[in-house]
Amino acid sequence: MFSWLRRREQDEPEIPGMVTSRRRRRDEQPAGPHPALRSTLHHAVLNDTWLFDITEGGFVDAPGTWGPLDPQDCSAQLLRWFDAGLVELHQDDDPSGEALTDPAVDLDYEAADLPLIPFGEARALLADPGRWTDETPDGFAVPVPTERGRDTPVDRWP
Repeated sequence: MFSWLRRREQDEPEIPGMVTSRRRRRDEQPAGPHPALRSTLHHAVLNDTWLFDITEGGFVDAPGTWGPLDPQDCSAQLLRWFDAGLVELHQDDDPSGEALTDPAVDLDYEAADLPLIPFGEARALLADPGRWTDETPDGFAVPVPTERGRDTPVDRWP
């Protein structure tokens, strides 16, 4: 009979139908990736950077320096792009030794022409930045934009 007399919740107005004068608290949204990290990683992906070079920050050919990047942050961002179908992972060989100093060895090649790492293996590798070292072949994997990634403007990448 007097249902409008029920006990008020803290954010409800005193009279039914009226709007409360207090601002409602919004649920905190998880923070997205830092814009500098996103642009740095996007630059790395476009420039065929080995995974181990990504976290060291040694791949950036721009003025100023990028120090080492947090491996977990890099992993999370690359996984976001991988899961969205914007990047894929290709396996490069370790070019150490004579290959780096021999002018007859052509190191100028397209990473997209390297062997594609299968989806499950690639996702597992991206999720484990501890494997991104130059001590193992895993560190020489290269994230490369997919066709979808090349067609999607950078501001639309998650």
